[in-house]
Amino acid sequence: MAEEVKTGMCGLCGMHCRISLRVKDGELVGVESPWGKGSTIGKLLGGVVTSCPRANAAKEYLYHPSRLNFPLKRAGARGENRWQRISWEQALDEIAQNLAEIRGKYGAEALVIEANGEHNCSEEFRARFQHLFGTPNYAGHQPVCFGAFTMLGLMVSGFVIGMAPLRPETRCLMLIGINPAVSFPQIWRLMRAFQKDGLKVIVADPRRSEAAMAADIWLQHRPGTDTALLLGMTNVIINEGLYDRDFVSRWCHGFEQLVQRVQDYPPEKVADITWVPADKIREAARLYATTKPAQIRHGMGLEEIPNATPAHHARCILPAITGNLDVPGGETLETGHPGILPITEIELSDKLPREQKEKIIGRQYKLSTWETYDKIRENVKKVTARPLPVYWLSVVANAPSVLHAIVDEKPYPIKAVITEATGTLLSFPNAKLVYEALRKVDLHVAMDVFMTPNCQLADYVLPAASPLEKPGFFGGEYTHSFDGGVAAVDPLYERKPEFYLWRELGVRLGQEAYWPWQTLEEAFDYRLAPLGVTFKQFIEEKRGHDSLPLEYKKYEKAGFGTPTGKFELYSTMLEEAGYDPLPWYKEPPSSPIASPELAIEYPLILITGRKVRRTYHSQFHQVESIRKKHPEPLVQINPSKAADLGINNGDWVWIETTVGRSKFKCEYFHGIAPQVIYAEFGWWFPEQPEGEPSLSGLWQSNINAVIPDICDEASGTWVLRGIMCKVYRAED
Repeated sequence: MAEEVKTGMCGLCGMHCRISLRVKDGELVGVESPWGKGSTIGKLLGGVVTSCPRANAAKEYLYHPSRLNFPLKRAGARGENRWQRISWEQALDEIAQNLAEIRGKYGAEALVIEANGEHNCSEEFRARFQHLFGTPNYAGHQPVCFGAFTMLGLMVSGFVIGMAPLRPETRCLMLIGINPAVSFPQIWRLMRAFQKDGLKVIVADPRRSEAAMAADIWLQHRPGTDTALLLGMTNVIINEGLYDRDFVSRWCHGFEQLVQRVQDYPPEKVADITWVPADKIREAARLYATTKPAQIRHGMGLEEIPNATPAHHARCILPAITGNLDVPGGETLETGHPGILPITEIELSDKLPREQKEKIIGRQYKLSTWETYDKIRENVKKVTARPLPVYWLSVVANAPSVLHAIVDEKPYPIKAVITEATGTLLSFPNAKLVYEALRKVDLHVAMDVFMTPNCQLADYVLPAASPLEKPGFFGGEYTHSFDGGVAAVDPLYERKPEFYLWRELGVRLGQEAYWPWQTLEEAFDYRLAPLGVTFKQFIEEKRGHDSLPLEYKKYEKAGFGTPTGKFELYSTMLEEAGYDPLPWYKEPPSSPIASPELAIEYPLILITGRKVRRTYHSQFHQVESIRKKHPEPLVQINPSKAADLGINNGDWVWIETTVGRSKFKCEYFHGIAPQVIYAEFGWWFPEQPEGEPSLSGLWQSNINAVIPDICDEASGTWVLRGIMCKVYRAED
């Protein structure tokens, strides 16, 4: 049989690249990026075919001998690693019965779900099941993955800010808390291409990353001081008259109050806080404000710091006062694509009763509550008729609070957990608390592609279809484009897409009337109805992509979707919620300045979240072609500091905080301050024994085992960067 090329959408990381799937005789032969084949990005890059290590390993990943293939039921004690193979029917029947009994005894809120949708985005179906079941407690990752930023952007503008791709018109790009060379390769490649045509780049990063090395200006700030840095730049822009007077006077609310606030952050004071020289702060502010159009791109480095909410606020203010909002090459204000059915039609969040919404764990973080969402939704109606979906916002149960609630049974008992395509033990702070919580619940159902540490502590383990074994659909809600792709092959063995889990559990629990689709393709047909095509036609006729021309200055039609109708530099919604309506800086609680006595024992500052280019979060560690190129967990240490500590390049070291310690291999790195270290995350060792006590090496190099569960006071984002620690050689 001749080789067939299918249109796919990669789910092997969160970028959702369109790909070509080469299939012969029903077997995946290879995966290719379409960038070099006449695409817009390919043309911009000179027709260069880019290579992704995960795509290159797709066949190895799909057919890996360690994949989960059949449903399993725990046969021994939890964590003992004794399993009984059962059918899907038995698994679903028993899980549904257990959930019904728990709901009847403790209430629907006794179920917590933590899910990622295996990156081909089935979270809307999880949300449908959750809301119909009646639990408000989805403890997702959204707060530290752009959810809190999206909420804040909607609060101050009524739009989703800055989700469009980097464009040739952009003349200045500021990167803060992001190294796209590793985490966003499309942005990185476009940035490098546009630099040849004069694009200026500012990078704010505690490390001399690849992006910092390519920058015109590198701002090496102290971890956790991002807000102060942004306010210092705002001070310069305002006091030197570099702001857009026309836009500010016509479209901004609270400029006078902002003027007063930034007087508290002159460059010299900010230099003392951030370690960035005052002259560099001025230089960066002037370049950004005068080189138009400009964009800011931020990543998890801004999401996972103390006081992330004012950092997001300050980040949104800069493009507003400089006139870089919704202009060609600037930052877009997104309202979504009308060619697909609003995701609210899938989520059915209005089916969750108000009294249940009020039981959400973590109500103290008011930016993550249903009350805030409802107010934002009403404001957004002023500028778009498209309903505001929930699934990407941080309207979630606060994960650290959920874990404490499970252990302490306050404010009420939580008895069941479903973890789907997620590694809570490796991604949430205070991994020992996560472990204690997973051990305590009455029912833990895990669905994944491999037997992860999470799965090893489950009662039922369900085999998930990989992104290569199911169709995918992504975008269109917060962006002007969306993509889709078919499966490379049908699911092997008894693997199933997550849609199957949520639908079948829903049917068994009285939701049958709300699940009219038998397959993912049918559900995608339903969403594509406004475009007048089926999913099959979308793939065949549109090659899995649809995009609208960018429309600019949308606010000129109906204003901004805020209480004042303007972009709120001074946020009336933050004020109403009891928070400071202007951005502000507060010293991180875990810092040598805030806790000088603790700094005597823990003098260094730990940044976590370092990504390995070849892996993705905690995935692909068992894929040999990837693992052999990066076999061990690394921590970057300045050589001068390492010498003071008696640590050689390549030595194994302990990183220790107040909550635990974890082992990493030292990598000398001159581009980091002597007071700072930078550790990789997501490490476990699939080659080590499954089950207790090893749990596949869970505790050996799990950086989240040393991270305390500190949260931002407004949004509840948990702090993964800027933690006090010490480092010493691991003599054993």
